[in-house]
Amino acid sequence: MNYHLRSKPKSENRPKIFLVLAVFVILFLLSYFFGAFFRKIFTNIAKPIWVVGITVEKPFSNITDYFRTRGALISENQNLKDQITALSLKVTDYNTVSTELSDLKNESGRNVAGRLVTNIISRPPQSPFDTLVIDFGSSDGITVDSKAYLSDTIIVGTVQSVSPRSSIVSLFSTPNKKTDVVLLRTGASYSLEGNGGGNFKLEVPKDTDIVWGDSFMYPGSRTSLVANVYYIDSNSQSSFKTIYLRVPGNVFSSKYLFVE
Repeated sequence: MNYHLRSKPKSENRPKIFLVLAVFVILFLLSYFFGAFFRKIFTNIAKPIWVVGITVEKPFSNITDYFRTRGALISENQNLKDQITALSLKVTDYNTVSTELSDLKNESGRNVAGRLVTNIISRPPQSPFDTLVIDFGSSDGITVDSKAYLSDTIIVGTVQSVSPRSSIVSLFSTPNKKTDVVLLRTGASYSLEGNGGGNFKLEVPKDTDIVWGDSFMYPGSRTSLVANVYYIDSNSQSSFKTIYLRVPGNVFSSKYLFVE
């Protein structure tokens, strides 16, 4: 025969319940009236544990600096190069404007150092893309292929066509136009491709010695600057890199050109 087990009387559990409730009430009263005292005790107890945790964690936090991804380091290095190049180009632009103003102040009979100071009377979009129209022509001694300068040292193009009272200057940066240049730092010869708007590009093998800020000069002259490097695109999947360059100074905002 099966007999049902008799459950313990509820009265036997009451002392335990009262004991638990008493403990909670005592803890509550202690924390309410002596909270600051107990917080101080718990803080003193936990402080050594916190110190040990910080001491153990600190070396590992330093180790993470040594394991920064290669991509992050390359990106940071690239950003620094961008900033340096931007500052360098700003200095060049400032020097260009200063030189132009100095030349114009010393102008005598619209002729400076063997070059005619001409007014730009038309520019894009009024004139064809990457061309400028100047107010001097064949009656002033201008000839086809005469060199045109933005300043004393920056060459931007050549005269494409001439009429008696005006001329059209074609810029070296005309899209797809090739211009032979010399890298000032090494003396190596290259051919820049016009990319429009005073910009150029050059594709060379990845190990070619060309760096940010390099200057390219017109052949036969170490004082005729064509363009500066402002960006280098090195694709890891290609054995070539693309060099991007631009004329220092904004030829489209200038009022004058110096023509030989």
